[in-house]
Amino acid sequence: MTFDKKIILTINSSIKECNSHLSRLTRSYGLIREFFPLSEETLKSCSEEKIEHLDQFIYRFTKLQDAMGARLLPTIYSYLKNEIRPVPFIDILSGLEKFEVLTSENDWQFFRNLRNYLAHDYPESAAQTVLTLNTLFSNWDKMENLYIQVRDYCMKRIPGITD
Repeated sequence: MTFDKKIILTINSSIKECNSHLSRLTRSYGLIREFFPLSEETLKSCSEEKIEHLDQFIYRFTKLQDAMGARLLPTIYSYLKNEIRPVPFIDILSGLEKFEVLTSENDWQFFRNLRNYLAHDYPESAAQTVLTLNTLFSNWDKMENLYIQVRDYCMKRIPGITD
């Protein structure tokens, strides 16, 4: 299999995975909308059903971030630079910003930090969890647009990419 064919297959697979996470995120966002902005009291008094919806939102956000960071963005970078050697992720972000795949590497880092806070959720840090969730919820449209811009870039500019 040629380099280009392998890259195209990986990008298509990554987009399908990210689309699946985005679809579930959109659904869970609608289901949790009613209890935002969140407070510690609201979080503590949530029903099990609401907690499940909130967990789904957190889980799928984390999965979307991970799929983009581990597969999609590095593979797009490899395609655009026509190379496969390992590159530090910060260089990938910078390169993708220069290619206008990403509008801002800072936006990516912002959401990556939120993802990292949510991945290390401790019961004694409820205030930090609430702050992080409120920040993510109020900025969700930016994250959604960030992914859609990457996906649309690929579909418009890389032959063989499908949704």
